[in-house]
Amino acid sequence: MNAVNVLDRQAVTRKHRRILWASGLGIFLDGYDLSIMAIALILLKEQWHLAPSELGGLGTAALVGALVGGLFGGPIADRWGRKTIYLIDIAAFFFAALLSGFAWDATSLIVLRFFLGLGVGADYPLSSTYMAEFLPKKSRGAAMTWIFGLWMGGALVSSIVGIALLHSGPDAWRWMLVSGAVPAVLVLWLRRNLPESPRWFIRRGRLQEANEVVSWLAPQLSESERQAALQELAASMEGAKQHNWFDLFGKTYLRRTLYAAIPWFLMDVMGYAMAIFLPIMLLHLGLHTPEQAVIGNAVFTASFVFGWVPLALLIDRIGRRKTQIWGFLGDAVGLALVGVFALTGEPPFAIVAVGLILFQVANSFGPGNTTWIIPTELYPTELRASGHGFSTAFSRVGAATSVFLLPILQAHFGVGGLLLILASAGLLGAVLTQVLGVEMAGETLPETGGKPDAKVIAREAA
Repeated sequence: MNAVNVLDRQAVTRKHRRILWASGLGIFLDGYDLSIMAIALILLKEQWHLAPSELGGLGTAALVGALVGGLFGGPIADRWGRKTIYLIDIAAFFFAALLSGFAWDATSLIVLRFFLGLGVGADYPLSSTYMAEFLPKKSRGAAMTWIFGLWMGGALVSSIVGIALLHSGPDAWRWMLVSGAVPAVLVLWLRRNLPESPRWFIRRGRLQEANEVVSWLAPQLSESERQAALQELAASMEGAKQHNWFDLFGKTYLRRTLYAAIPWFLMDVMGYAMAIFLPIMLLHLGLHTPEQAVIGNAVFTASFVFGWVPLALLIDRIGRRKTQIWGFLGDAVGLALVGVFALTGEPPFAIVAVGLILFQVANSFGPGNTTWIIPTELYPTELRASGHGFSTAFSRVGAATSVFLLPILQAHFGVGGLLLILASAGLLGAVLTQVLGVEMAGETLPETGGKPDAKVIAREAA
């Protein structure tokens, strides 16, 4: 049994759970920050008399930063190690969130939001890769789904904080944005002394350091057992091809890169538009005060548990691909339902509630979680963070484009037309997942950069 098999067959322990929380709370920060910004924009729109382009710029800045952070953070993590940027990215988030409260105009806030997004974007490939490389294969999907639910947890907590601060005076939006620095301190503390990924050490030939981490994670193994496992794995890697970033687009991995990146792009077109601008859209869909819009946004956000919990329980049994297809189709139906009724005026609020909650539940059962998990399982160790980082960056192109254009499209097509456009992204996501998808549930993570397992190749060709 080599060292990878040791990691794959471990029971989930307290140390695994610590790794999950330390990584997952970075995801919490993303959900918290983007959702608190949605509430802050309600106040800023009136206080600063924002034009649609400025509104779009404020909503987009952090997403553009995340695009850059994901694009460069992944290769840095593959080249220099997961821990290299594990604290730096959250420190960048902390300082940018703190300084956002001192912005004096739209331009200064856009710049600060961009730097905040750099930290978020770099953390996406890092957190997911770090978790995946420690987790046993049979529970990898479930554990990552449970933890990625912290994104919605962050969004829900931000709604509560937003409601509490909404009437705290003209600087309410400043306190909202600064509040994101508080959980960032907790994340920094939790991550302060976690080990480097043993898989990364192994791939770099640093067997003694890998041995120390495996010893920490699996103390029940004797020194001779660990050494034998590491030596076996090192021997199996001799002569294995070394990969670089451009191999993501070569013959071996192109289909997987398209599968990882394009559905996530489409999910972000829908998801971030709804996350950032839903409170404002609700003012056109039957809710008439900022308080009602924020409370409606909180209820909408909380409904994610009805998709998230079943996914966590079932994802390792029925797989990532099927749940992603079903989720995309549910997204499309929910948004189209509200959009059709909104074409002719203000729709009945019962229709709004049913459609939006259907979207949220379907998204949580499918692409809202699976698009983050899938890229961690498709590539060998030396490409894993790079592949996830590219997918993160590409998804943020969709998010940034959607969020920037949303106020303009809403002004031109109305809320109904806008929601139908977003629904079409869900339908396309289902089709492309069916065409491009390969199922990795229950499979060992690729390690050496060789060809994928024969069973996986067969499913990929099917």
